[in-house]
Amino acid sequence: MIQIRTIEAGLIKKIGTLVRIILVILTPSITYANFIGYAGAETAPNIAEIEVTGDKLQIRFEISAEDAEKFWPEILPTESIYELAIAVKKHKKFAVKIFTEKREIKPTNSEIRIAERKPRNSPFAGKLDPRTGLRAPKLPGDEIILLANIEYPIKGVSHLDIQPPLGNDGEATVTIGFTSQHGKTPVSNFQYLSRTESLNIDWKDPWNTKFSNHSLNRQNRYPLQSFLYVEPRQIRHEILLRPKDLLRWTDQNFNAWQPLTTKKRELLRRTTLKYLRGKNPTTIDREISEPISTEIIFLKANEAGYTKITEDELIEIGSLLIGYRERFKIKELPQSVSIDWTIFTDAINSVPTLIQDPAGPFPTHVAPDFPDIQWRNYLYDYRAPNSGPVLIKNPSAVIPMAVLFGFCIFIFFILTLRTRRVEAKNKHPILFYSIVLICAGAIYYTLPGELRIPLPGTVNKKELEQMVEILLKRLAAAYEEPQTEALNTRLSNLISDENFKNTTTNLSHIFQPVTSSGNSGSLRSINNLEVEYAKHIVINGNKAFRITSKWQATAEGYNWGQIEKKTREIRANIEVIQSDKHWKIFAFTSLSIR
Repeated sequence: MIQIRTIEAGLIKKIGTLVRIILVILTPSITYANFIGYAGAETAPNIAEIEVTGDKLQIRFEISAEDAEKFWPEILPTESIYELAIAVKKHKKFAVKIFTEKREIKPTNSEIRIAERKPRNSPFAGKLDPRTGLRAPKLPGDEIILLANIEYPIKGVSHLDIQPPLGNDGEATVTIGFTSQHGKTPVSNFQYLSRTESLNIDWKDPWNTKFSNHSLNRQNRYPLQSFLYVEPRQIRHEILLRPKDLLRWTDQNFNAWQPLTTKKRELLRRTTLKYLRGKNPTTIDREISEPISTEIIFLKANEAGYTKITEDELIEIGSLLIGYRERFKIKELPQSVSIDWTIFTDAINSVPTLIQDPAGPFPTHVAPDFPDIQWRNYLYDYRAPNSGPVLIKNPSAVIPMAVLFGFCIFIFFILTLRTRRVEAKNKHPILFYSIVLICAGAIYYTLPGELRIPLPGTVNKKELEQMVEILLKRLAAAYEEPQTEALNTRLSNLISDENFKNTTTNLSHIFQPVTSSGNSGSLRSINNLEVEYAKHIVINGNKAFRITSKWQATAEGYNWGQIEKKTREIRANIEVIQSDKHWKIFAFTSLSIR
């Protein structure tokens, strides 16, 4: 929801801003961290990895033996890749050409050899495209290819035309998939090089290097973004920005090619905290809230999302992104959250935002005329995750109370009618039995509907599977608690006090998976649980089971506007102990995660 404030700007300006917001809402830019484009270019038989580095253009070609004659038109056909390698080294004429606006650029260095294909992930390879119903291309079957590393001098060149082997119609005669980057900044996702494409190079700032064909450029090109996450036990506000904007806001110089040293990291951390703390006031249920914690994370863009930069990784600050996160603690989902966005400049007057709650993501925009990020609670059937203790259900016999009570009344009548002493004392037996029936009826309606009588016996395999699955699901719910002390309190409902530290350490690797952006995800959708082995044991005088089990779960992470989902198959040894009236985990050892 966007609150429209009364301002002095003209009506036309308001309408224009509103139209832009609607367009963004209708064309969301949510990023999936493991997403590869539907184009399927990563499955092409020929791959080109294009990189602008220093004053050179380097292209690494993986060329299928079947298509070699398209790249080197002068060679004679042969079935031997080894003979091909010898032939192409003799023929210098290469069909892929690089042009500036005035001339063709000849390569200064080239290396050609036989190699293995680089392994690539393609989840859509060979599957149906949900948009068209057509089957996507499969990954190439030939593992041995011709590897050509070619280098072009491009010092001072700001515009390049990359031309694949072309036919008379101007279309490529061979299938080429390609990626590109400038320094450490990705320029394009995996795309097809199906015609001559123009690359515009910004030597001062690699973030701005891009193709003239906008469909080739990477998705995450916005320099400033905001993300609001409304979760069961916390509110998170995340801001993604570039050092370029931060340094300009704080009147400092920006050099895109300056390396990210340890000293520079600390300077950027201090500057970010000082500038952003309190910059965007957050209101929860109409009360101004202060964050319980703030974090600074350094990230870099990749083909589909963002990846955390390690402490020793070399990267120029022009390819760097700064992630700023504020956390707010809540006991339950609020009715409203509002963030007053105040970071605008002449160059940045429209900022993409994403609001994520348990119902899903909602992309929107903030602009000077509409500066509020607002969330309203419309979750009518929402239930908070249950992390309560698991009660022990002992085997029992169930007797309906109507049957038991009727039997008792019947015995009472038999005994009183056969006792002469009772008959002698009661001169009015009809009145006596009427009073008895009225009292019995009143007593009956105060009793439960059934009576459970505990029976001796052991837990069967099906009951064990149900009990273990409930424990795992409640552990997953408990691990959604962001605060360490509160998390330990919730875990104490499900984990035995003895061996608590070791057990929680082992569980954390499973229930707090690390995402590609360096954040802790969560485990959801625990399914297909199977107990492979179970043995009844006694631990410290208490009834327990030693169990080997496997199950499937979905690891999820929601950070920086990207959604990461991975299905995992987990196998583990679990010791479950009876603690008073509850089942608790005494020990947990992961055997495999696939």
